[in-house]
Amino acid sequence: MTTLRFLNGLTTIGGNIVEIAQGDSRVIMDFGVASDFADKSIEQAMADHDLPHLPELFLPNQPTKFKHEAIFISHLHIDHMGALKYLQNRKIPIYLSNDAKKLYAILIAEGRETPVTNLHGLADEETITVGSLKVTAMLSDHDTIGPMALLIDDGQHQYLHSGDVRINGPHQDRVTRWSQRVQNKLLVYLTEATTYSFTTEQPQVIASSQVEPIYQEQDLVPLLRKRLATTDDLLIINPYDRNVERLINFNQAALDAKRPIVWEANVARIIRAFAPDAIIYEIVADDLPMTAQQWHWQDLVTVLLKEPRRFALHNSWSEHQRLNQFNHGVYLHANGEPLGDYDPNFAQLQAQLQTQQIDFVPMGASGHASKQAIFDLAKQINARYTVPWHSFKPELLADKLITTNTEAWLPERDLYYEFK
Repeated sequence: MTTLRFLNGLTTIGGNIVEIAQGDSRVIMDFGVASDFADKSIEQAMADHDLPHLPELFLPNQPTKFKHEAIFISHLHIDHMGALKYLQNRKIPIYLSNDAKKLYAILIAEGRETPVTNLHGLADEETITVGSLKVTAMLSDHDTIGPMALLIDDGQHQYLHSGDVRINGPHQDRVTRWSQRVQNKLLVYLTEATTYSFTTEQPQVIASSQVEPIYQEQDLVPLLRKRLATTDDLLIINPYDRNVERLINFNQAALDAKRPIVWEANVARIIRAFAPDAIIYEIVADDLPMTAQQWHWQDLVTVLLKEPRRFALHNSWSEHQRLNQFNHGVYLHANGEPLGDYDPNFAQLQAQLQTQQIDFVPMGASGHASKQAIFDLAKQINARYTVPWHSFKPELLADKLITTNTEAWLPERDLYYEFK
């Protein structure tokens, strides 16, 4: 008998965690946090569902009935892996794609993520056996490096966790491949339904905006090229630093336009790790020597005030106070933090840009498929049961699936569902 237990993420965006168990074998799909709980104990965080109710993993010296177990991470976003740093069980193996593991190591080395032991990389189509369960990793498409869909086989039935996924992105071939592989074969398909949370087709930076454009990933490099060519003022770029492919593409587009982006050092390290042959301009500490591509901050400011077209400037939220040294400019917001007006820091950023007469321009692309694309994918896969989750309104997709052959299932948290 196989049991499914949904530990978080059923009616919220974030904290997705599902446990699939058979006898003494258990796999856990994703391990995110649902919200900030810095002022709570681990026990209280579990009671409040900020963390999943897994005392045997979060508390010391707790018994477990599982002889074979592992955690699988679909991708390296906080809402899918942020609970890893609270693990007390250091023996449980944690699997993620090779590229995600590589990025994780960089973030840990920089102190931006807490060290986690027992990490293992997975190649595309690699299968891991965990007792009586088998898990196959399949590369997918999302707005971070190395996202995966995860296929679980209990010897009788198959279950698929889509992870976060977009359709018509630069790696659509990956989504086509794994969706065709499981078509008409699944007992349960767990699909993210993020965009069903919103009235618009993707989350907006400014929720009330009626004019904010909707872009796909492939639109962004041409948009950046145009800005690089036509913006005479200072051009500032704030991209999401875990979207490594976008960083690499932006860097190359700026080099081609002969207006290089000067990156903050931590992001320059990420680009260098994944594109070792790339020419990278970066801001370095004042006690380090400058080269043709390395700049001390005040020297760079002097150049940009005189020649704003010479470079584009990377600016993250952690360094936003640097913008106080400039008047006039264009700020391209490409999914960097603060991500939108629901974040209190966003109002502070807007006020700062207004004071400095810097124009705010949204230029991001969602990592999530549209409502229609999510529905079409679920219809095509045609599992016996489809679970919409990772959404504030999963029932909207469930209602729509009535018109298909797959049966929508809206499970409850922390209950054990048995499949014989």
